[in-house]
Amino acid sequence: MKKVVNGLVAVAIFAALIAYKMGLFHSLLNSQDTTPLLSQEDTAIVTKMEPFITCVNGVDNKWRGSYARYHDTYEGQLANDRMAMWSLQTKFTLQQHGDQYTGVLSCAEGLEAIIKTEPVDAELDQAGADYAQTLRQLLPLVQEVDTYYAQHDYKDDKMAKGKALQAQIEPLFQNLFATSDNIHTIVAARNLALQRKTLDAMEQRNGKDAWWHTENLMLEARLAADGIEALIQQDRATTENLQAIETTYQQVYDAAKAYADSHPDEIRPDKKTSYPTDPFWPQLESYASSLLSNIKDVRRNIANQQTLESNYNSMINSFNRLVEQYNRSNDSRNRYIDSLNS
Repeated sequence: MKKVVNGLVAVAIFAALIAYKMGLFHSLLNSQDTTPLLSQEDTAIVTKMEPFITCVNGVDNKWRGSYARYHDTYEGQLANDRMAMWSLQTKFTLQQHGDQYTGVLSCAEGLEAIIKTEPVDAELDQAGADYAQTLRQLLPLVQEVDTYYAQHDYKDDKMAKGKALQAQIEPLFQNLFATSDNIHTIVAARNLALQRKTLDAMEQRNGKDAWWHTENLMLEARLAADGIEALIQQDRATTENLQAIETTYQQVYDAAKAYADSHPDEIRPDKKTSYPTDPFWPQLESYASSLLSNIKDVRRNIANQQTLESNYNSMINSFNRLVEQYNRSNDSRNRYIDSLNS
């Protein structure tokens, strides 16, 4: 029985409309061969990356959006914009009840612990140390900021404390986001190498079966989103360059769909119901198709010299929905397998 613990995590950055893609591969097992697909060294790299991904998704992703909203209304408040004055509320909280900032300290603690472990990764370890330190500096300040605006205290002191707090948190948030971007880059590179190793091992073990096609499509979806993002950033988003990315993803999608259509007994061994242990391509297909459609729309925008923003955002949202569905299906599957083994 195969078990994939693969958190292909997508973090949508609010301000820049960019999606960062990260993934984790643990062991993929079946009933005949329980040898891990990854070596001990590679598994150690996976373990090292986990707290970084947890932090970025649990804290960074939410705080980017919170800070963007806060910054807009803060600037409006200074300009005496009545709507901004009415809506100036900050939400750096991570949950509604209990300790509303829970996860910030555990994030910092997790990073501080993991950077002391093997394997040594000087680049990632330094980024983790910087990120954790910035979180610890920011936490008491954002709590103070939230309270200050929630109680409308800025009306009493004419924004004096608000300006002082802004002067403190602004450089810290800028450092946090810059460090986060660096972490994304480092982890994405490590993850890409691991994904390719895992695909090779899957093919050697079971051939290009349904699971291989699913993982191959997830990898190619990430490469397509990354590739289009890079072309836009480098001002190289020509019709020809976009078409090359689209064609590659189209071929991978078509191959996965064709395999699933021609191997129904592998996709759903029990025709009456689909168990969590079955390959979950049927749950992903519509999301994978939507991503393809959005990639085509981005290419058409360039060909017709139209603005990219709307369709580019739709493409990023499609990618994120594909990844979220993958994670949901995989988590459900692994919980089911754990229940059988308990």
